[in-house]
Amino acid sequence: MPGKKVVMLNPRTCGIYKSGQPRYKVDSQTGKHTKEIDNELIVAVEDYLKGRKSDTEVSVSKKTSVEKKILVPTYYDTRYDEDFNELVRSKRCGVKTIGELLENKTITVRGGHGSPSNDQRTGCIPYIKVSDIRALRVNVNPTNLVSLPVARQYWRGNSSQLEPWDLITPNRASNNIGEFAILLPGEQDIVLTKEVFVFRVQPRKHIDPFFLLWALSLNAVRQQWKRIALMQTNREDCGHRYKEIRIPWFSDKSRCEEVSNAFRVYFKNVAKARTAFIDTLGKDPFTYNANVTAQTFSEQFKE
Repeated sequence: MPGKKVVMLNPRTCGIYKSGQPRYKVDSQTGKHTKEIDNELIVAVEDYLKGRKSDTEVSVSKKTSVEKKILVPTYYDTRYDEDFNELVRSKRCGVKTIGELLENKTITVRGGHGSPSNDQRTGCIPYIKVSDIRALRVNVNPTNLVSLPVARQYWRGNSSQLEPWDLITPNRASNNIGEFAILLPGEQDIVLTKEVFVFRVQPRKHIDPFFLLWALSLNAVRQQWKRIALMQTNREDCGHRYKEIRIPWFSDKSRCEEVSNAFRVYFKNVAKARTAFIDTLGKDPFTYNANVTAQTFSEQFKE
């Protein structure tokens, strides 16, 4: 910690895989492994000791590190922001942080409900874990269904307080932090593990949920979550740092609708097809297994 600066190194490889096998560099042209060991750790230390500035070196003021109460090199590594900075430059768009969208009430963010124990998982209401959030959708696991009384216990009321088009992402204890799923109409009656964020775009705002999902699905935006999701003991956790995530922004509302239109068209068509599927099953005299009936959970407990 020379002077008023804190110098940290953030190498991403150490020459071996977690299995203990050697990690070799990959030729960018052929895609094949070379004979050279991929060990950023050794290179970073040697460069630092010889006074050479490397890509892995992070320098931050002592005051900043004290104010933020963070001494983790990953958090200050600007390489995670490079793709986003290039996107903003090349597309000539503005920038908004999640924190700014919260402050101006464009969006709200809340947590999940809780985690029912294994012996409570008998019923018809899906319990959604962080591992069930994949490929922009919530995956209903028919082995993780709870009863209506248990669901209401975790909802702390008669409804989940979720709405169609809410966006959900894990916020800790998962390697898919920052990967979002969107709830279709009829999918809101679920119990969410508490380790998630639920993003909701407020009515009559400059953007809609489809634009927000489009923005959060960009590689350049997803990269930023790797910087703010830090290890807490032995689990990833992003705390309040998620508010620092930046998304592209267009002052022209029609431009926001244009760039996100594929998301809007796709998910509205999926929602329409899902409704038709459920309506057909409702008139069907046959009985199906949980893999099918779990998809129609909203209709199973209407009073």
